Amino acid sequence: MDYYSLKMRASQHVGEGENSHEQHISGAERIVGRDSVEAVCTAMVRRAMNHSKGDPDFINVKIEKVHESDIQVLKSLPVTRVDVETWQEGLEKAFELITPLMGSGCGLREKLQELLRATFPMRGAMLYDIATGNRLEPDHERGVRATYMDALHSSEVDGCKNHFNEAIVLATKVANAPGMVAEFCVSDDPNYVTGYVASKELGYVRIMKMKEMGDENGGRIFLFDSRKASAEECIEYLQKKKVLVDVAACHPERRA
Repeated sequence: MDYYSLKMRASQHVGEGENSHEQHISGAERIVGRDSVEAVCTAMVRRAMNHSKGDPDFINVKIEKVHESDIQVLKSLPVTRVDVETWQEGLEKAFELITPLMGSGCGLREKLQELLRATFPMRGAMLYDIATGNRLEPDHERGVRATYMDALHSSEVDGCKNHFNEAIVLATKVANAPGMVAEFCVSDDPNYVTGYVASKELGYVRIMKMKEMGDENGGRIFLFDSRKASAEECIEYLQKKKVLVDVAACHPERRA
């Protein structure tokens, strides 16, 4: 069976003159069978046109055929839920989970806070090498994007964003990339305050409050170890490897 990779990106022109730039409004991607292509594309456009961030000036939909033999099927990371009272407590919990994976050293928590702030204007994720302390993304403004992924046997065609499903699929693919240590994510959706940390060791840990409602800032950090793989190998996997994640195999969410 052949599949099709569908990608949608929507943006809005902001500012004038030297201050003008394209602001990201919405993005989505799927890997579906031939019979679902038209319906899913329509749903993607509908999603872009009805986003809380405003009306897009530009919508791009890309359709690409994918052979089944090129797809890797992965079992979903196990899920843990962490409830917190405040977003400050949520960030502290995330730092607490991530810091031991980065090795020994002073000021790791402060470094993570600094890195997170640096991701806010980026279009993709930061690729940070814990072995050298260097950023490895080829373009610091664009960052690195994990693409070509979906949930296995997914039949959804509506345009509603399912934050959990999309996040668990992305986190599972990222965790399996060569040299990957962990992922740290805070959504840039102003109406969604849940974030997560994820790795093969931690699983997918949902932290239910990591920012204030209405805050449009968000970012993603891929913590990578260059002693285990090259940056080129990691980026190639994240951006080119076709992956379907067996979300149905995910264990029931447990609370920490």
